[in-house]
Amino acid sequence: MSSTTPSTPLATERRSRTSHSDVTVLCLSLRALAEIGILARVIQQLARRGLLPSRMHCTEAAEQLLIDLQVTGVGEHEGDILAESLRQVVGIEEVLTSRLLRQRAA
Repeated sequence: MSSTTPSTPLATERRSRTSHSDVTVLCLSLRALAEIGILARVIQQLARRGLLPSRMHCTEAAEQLLIDLQVTGVGEHEGDILAESLRQVVGIEEVLTSRLLRQRAA
């Protein structure tokens, strides 16, 4: 067996363990008008889909509200639909999305 073999049994085991313990997280960054009720409208969009953010952070800056959300258990298609529905909310000016892999604690 050559030393340049791309897949060893140990490497294969590590990959399979990692893939089973990773969780995909949908990250949403919203820029909105700083007005009463905007957070309720954002949470309402999540609640309609039975989603609860695993993390949420909100900051007011110069008459704008910057909202960062992380939601687990959302597929790519469902995440796209959620982002588009948030873009339609009155007061939301921008919605950016990304995904990350987070390892579950062992």
